[in-house]
Amino acid sequence: MVMSPSQRSRTSGRRQRERAARAQDILVAARKLFLANGIAATTMDDVARACDLAKGTLYLYFASKDQIAFELLLQDTDALLAALRDSVDPAAPAAVQLERLAATYYRFYIAQPESFRFMFVIPHESYAGRAGDESLVRWAEAGRAALGLIAGLLERAAAEDGLDVPDPWSAAVAMWSAITGVIVIPSQEVRRPFIGNVDVERLVVETVRRLVRGMSLDEAKGRSVT
Repeated sequence: MVMSPSQRSRTSGRRQRERAARAQDILVAARKLFLANGIAATTMDDVARACDLAKGTLYLYFASKDQIAFELLLQDTDALLAALRDSVDPAAPAAVQLERLAATYYRFYIAQPESFRFMFVIPHESYAGRAGDESLVRWAEAGRAALGLIAGLLERAAAEDGLDVPDPWSAAVAMWSAITGVIVIPSQEVRRPFIGNVDVERLVVETVRRLVRGMSLDEAKGRSVT
């Protein structure tokens, strides 16, 4: 039976959707293995078994374990960047927006803990030379865009509130690193016996508030006097 152009188009579309769904299933299974065992200790054989696929079939979707891991990193970074961008309110004061951005970051961790852990907790080696150049550029651009949101708000806060921020980019890297630590360390169950039950979102916002306060020119003058 000869298919009409519209039938061929529908069949092709269905196959593309099925392929995309299968690829996503592979990524989900691989993420669980990476989180449980680490990326270095996970093999393509492990991924194939977890997906109930022949290893040869797996290679029809992904050329290597590195490609799988990096695709996950790309997807997770894109999702986080979208959440951060959605939280920005240009009408609000920059200091308030920084707190809101930090709270959104924490809520992303609550909503997508596996994505957060994959990005920021488990070790990754450099993907240079192990992932496609275009993908590496896209990932770097997404990461810079996320940090750029913080840097831009710090620059605005310097103008609005008289903060001492000579290098907004470095300050953004420091703030992001501090917030990540404040999320990761208290959230790990193993530390509960000595940390206790803390409101981590409140702690995240308070951390940003204190960091911003520490950049205040008035605070700096007060410290220099004493």
